Amino acid sequence: MRPETFKDLMKLSHGFEPARILLSAVELDLFSHLSEKMTARQLAARLSLQEVPLTLVLNAMVAMGLLDKEGDDYVNGPLVGKTLVSGQGYRGHIFRHIGHCWPAWGNLSDRLRGREVEEESWSPARDEEQTRDFILGMENVTRELAPLVVGRLGLGSPLTLLDVGGGPGTYAEAFLKEYPSLREVCVFDLPKAAAVGRQNLKSRGVETSVRWLEGDFHDTSFGQGFDVVWISQVLHSLDMSGCRMLIDKAFEALVPGGELILHEFLIEDHRTGPLQAAIFAVHMLVMTGVGRTYAGGELSVWLDEAGFVDVRVQQVSDDTSVVRGRKPVS
Repeated sequence: MRPETFKDLMKLSHGFEPARILLSAVELDLFSHLSEKMTARQLAARLSLQEVPLTLVLNAMVAMGLLDKEGDDYVNGPLVGKTLVSGQGYRGHIFRHIGHCWPAWGNLSDRLRGREVEEESWSPARDEEQTRDFILGMENVTRELAPLVVGRLGLGSPLTLLDVGGGPGTYAEAFLKEYPSLREVCVFDLPKAAAVGRQNLKSRGVETSVRWLEGDFHDTSFGQGFDVVWISQVLHSLDMSGCRMLIDKAFEALVPGGELILHEFLIEDHRTGPLQAAIFAVHMLVMTGVGRTYAGGELSVWLDEAGFVDVRVQQVSDDTSVVRGRKPVS
């Protein structure tokens, strides 16, 4: 919605404040302790926090609709009670990951000025805790999305599938359930990401159905012989040359007649919408310095130039689409 008044601009500029309150609450795991009624003093004592500042934050979360308050007692509201309490159903890892991104957004002005930016964003190669939050955060956001998207692809009866950057294994599990013809699903990811994904699938009883291939896709071969190569939400972390390199590697990994499917938050050709994709492009700028969101048209051109045929764009959810193409039979 276009801002119409100065008050609208003020509201827009204050948008970070409720976000920071939520992210800090998740970081400190406040909601796991508010499944039962508790005063600010009791919660502060339990978590070794300062009572007066904590009270301000708890009151703000009541105003935000996250908590309920009865007298001096605070308790979780329905939504955070279902999603942000540790245990089965917990989906707080994605908010912990967003919290890890916070410092990088402070560098946006320097990015625009072309100044050298100290790399504050996490690296899966060196930070295990943040890698775990990122990988499990991806599970948090794809828990319902993956079965929905996979069910709309209409792949027929594939025998082998490679999931590049498959992280938590959510899509691998969805493909196995949707396509019983699959004899092998292989997930490719960095070693520390793969370790988290293995544990996640083990907890869901499907770890033995997936083969893991560890490495860096910049220099590790994918192998060959796959009917489908699935690359979900990876390209936006790369520049144009990186995207084209990955598309070329997928082409080599496919059997003749096999299909590459790229799943992304696609931006429109004019680059100004939809809103989520336009803002996400800036997010990838601050996090990587090179990434952005891509349009279906430009990805289609790159698939065509890599040798794919029958290239098309298909919307598969409210916010995401796939660009897909087939390796020629001859």
